[in-house]
Amino acid sequence: MDIDQLRSFDRIVRDGSFTKAAARLNITQATISMRIRTLEQHVGGPLFSRGRRIALTERGITFLPYARRVLATLLESEEALRAVDRGRIAFAALRSLIDTLATPAVVDFMTAHPRVELQLEEGRHRDLAEWLHDRHLDLAVMGWPNFDPLLETLEPIAVMREPAILAAAPSLAAAIGPAPTLDRIFEIAPHFLTFFWWQVTPDAIAALRHRARTTSQVLFAPGVRLIESGQAIGHLLGPSIRDELASGRLVDLAPIDMPVAFRDSALVAGTPDALQRPLVAELAERIVARATILGILHADRR
Repeated sequence: MDIDQLRSFDRIVRDGSFTKAAARLNITQATISMRIRTLEQHVGGPLFSRGRRIALTERGITFLPYARRVLATLLESEEALRAVDRGRIAFAALRSLIDTLATPAVVDFMTAHPRVELQLEEGRHRDLAEWLHDRHLDLAVMGWPNFDPLLETLEPIAVMREPAILAAAPSLAAAIGPAPTLDRIFEIAPHFLTFFWWQVTPDAIAALRHRARTTSQVLFAPGVRLIESGQAIGHLLGPSIRDELASGRLVDLAPIDMPVAFRDSALVAGTPDALQRPLVAELAERIVARATILGILHADRR
């Protein structure tokens, strides 16, 4: 029995598929099947019932928590060992906060500590939750509150709150008129955009899809271009469009019959003792300081 076999077993359970697990681990399906056959020989019987759907056998259900305990111990030891190397930090942030929040803090940190090895990643909330579950990260900026039952012990270091601004091009805003109602906005606006940065899209924003002539869900960059060109409107996070609002390329429609919506996120530690490492604590401080500059720091719980 070896670690590769245990990792393959855990990955298959989580993905529900030998094929998906092999792709995640960057190995062939033949290799992962061989690992599981060897593991099953060690534990004395089949771990999975194989058919149209993969399911754990009773033996597999019994073995799973012990396998995960071994993997967790290994990950903790790897974490401790790389912490004593020249200094290595793994940090990830929501993709929508990389440019505004993470990048300036990371640049300042790396300027002060040029020999520190930094692993910086971006992703959606579910990506960060999985990396935290694997204890792959020292720090993360993820969606908040946390709804993942596997991460129920997470406590925020700081909570950020960004306003979601209903943005439009100046020409379209002028056609809609000042102090508009939602009825007036959707009478004029040709297209309504939604984005991928919510854990759960707020009900007030989700309801607008039914009032729009046409609705699309898009990535940030093409969405901004569509809005700037006057072809669409959509809720954009305030810090990400500060320059566009200041220069007048975008306008906040501020409908009088809809309160401002907010997206919350939180800076969290990947392990309970992560902030005991001075370098991790310093990077956390720089992220909180950057959030303060942006005006999005909602709660500092250090």
